[in-house]
Amino acid sequence: MKFIFAILALVSLALAVDKEDMERLVEESTWVVKDLRLGAEGIPEELLKRARGVIVCPGLIKGAFIFGGGGGNCTVSYRNPTTGEWSAPAFYTLAHASVGFQIGVESVDLLLVVNTDRGMRSLLRNKVKLGADLSGAAGPAGRSASASTDLALKADIYSYSKAKGIFAGVSLQGAVLIPYEDGIFAYYGKHLTPKEILFGKVQMPPSAVKFTQTLKALTVRFQP
Repeated sequence: MKFIFAILALVSLALAVDKEDMERLVEESTWVVKDLRLGAEGIPEELLKRARGVIVCPGLIKGAFIFGGGGGNCTVSYRNPTTGEWSAPAFYTLAHASVGFQIGVESVDLLLVVNTDRGMRSLLRNKVKLGADLSGAAGPAGRSASASTDLALKADIYSYSKAKGIFAGVSLQGAVLIPYEDGIFAYYGKHLTPKEILFGKVQMPPSAVKFTQTLKALTVRFQP
């Protein structure tokens, strides 16, 4: 019964979404990226060199959405490995039974670095599960992480969370990512697939420029 009510709550939120809601999500995602760049701890330079995309989930809520665990909506962008440019944003919903919340924390910001082309291609499915469809791992901390913190960087996705002002790697095994079709329609005013947005030639909306510029500023000096 709780599962059914969770699904109904998710559907009702999706039906109520409008363009302003999605623009707010993009703006909040930009601030998450800025916080990661400016923090004392951040993702290793080697991981930034190899990044194929990011998934940014601001204000991931404990106890909301599916399975009574954690959930929220996310902004996704693909980085062209040849040009270093970032794509217009696509949108996904993330649901997870346990996101490792600290005691007393009801909301966290989440940033996932997509490390492989396989990881980006997997996002084109109707549903992708970390640990099953994709390999995921808690991101190594510090911009100069050593070999002891998985310098090989073999996972498809590395995840970082921010709670109480601190960024740290967090495990998201079992998390499910689903394309947020209603959010995409609200933002672009037409039906588009994640593939058309991330790998196509969708014109960059003005409200997304700051988001992609922030991503580029974070990664440009680490381009291979």
